[in-house]
Amino acid sequence: MPIPSWASQALPQVPQKGFSESLGLNIIRSNPDAGPAKMRRKGTRVNTMDLSFIMTTAQCATLETFIEDTLLGVKRFTFPHPRTFTNVEVRIVPSSDGEFFKLQYLAPGFWNTSLKFEILP
Repeated sequence: MPIPSWASQALPQVPQKGFSESLGLNIIRSNPDAGPAKMRRKGTRVNTMDLSFIMTTAQCATLETFIEDTLLGVKRFTFPHPRTFTNVEVRIVPSSDGEFFKLQYLAPGFWNTSLKFEILP
């Protein structure tokens, strides 16, 4: 089965309200009795993106349907990366209480929609 695509949905293709990205490696750092700390690579780490879009009420409904029906809340999908301009495979990271996205009212029919994605290897 093909991987679903964000671009095939009627959703904004770039975040208009904000974007941040967390990059890095899993590093073990140990402090010896004397001298500089020693570091070694433990493995790869999943990079994350925090995105904020301006969506219409209809786009919010499309997003909800995409998450619930297409992704079933857990599947990966392709997304146009805002910094590298390439398609990357991501999945939505729900918050600790299980919410997939936050909506904040902006104006009649418009919502600030915030999500967190993890970029998959």
